[in-house]
Amino acid sequence: MRTVPAGKAPVAFFPAPGQERHKIMIKQTLVSCVVALTLVASASGAIAASSDDDTKADEPTAAQTKAEERMAKLMEKYAATGETRNCISLRMIRDSDVIDDQTIFFQVSGNKGYLNKLPRRCPRLGDERRFMHKTSIGQLCDLDFITVLDSTGNEWSSCGLGKFEEMEKKPAPETNAGE
Repeated sequence: MRTVPAGKAPVAFFPAPGQERHKIMIKQTLVSCVVALTLVASASGAIAASSDDDTKADEPTAAQTKAEERMAKLMEKYAATGETRNCISLRMIRDSDVIDDQTIFFQVSGNKGYLNKLPRRCPRLGDERRFMHKTSIGQLCDLDFITVLDSTGNEWSSCGLGKFEEMEKKPAPETNAGE
């Protein structure tokens, strides 16, 4: 620790002009080299991993398979009408079914339902398959947010809803009992 003699003002010690700038440039160059080496290493690792077994990339995960099954089951019963809405009445909603991290189906009274494709993936939504919403207007709208809940009621991610795509229940197949 430096001491300042009595009666003298402390003097600030600054590097000579250009020295500090030179040190900053060296640090930036080193950081750039480390980043470049990291990118090259991760890219070569990814290439090696993908060349080892290309079939793994094509295999769906268990979660993808379950989501595809839920969507196929839904599409067996409902067909898209091509109409979309910004909001649906909360009083009309009878049930909701989470398809995956980005898709929720709202069953409403009558022969209709609404498929909501969230603008972004909502972490844990597809796994937990339960959520809550808060609204004060009696409608669920594309500007509203849902919050993912786990089985104990803990809140996880909150995500914005998308537009509501109208789905109409397909007529039941006719059976010819008289033939």
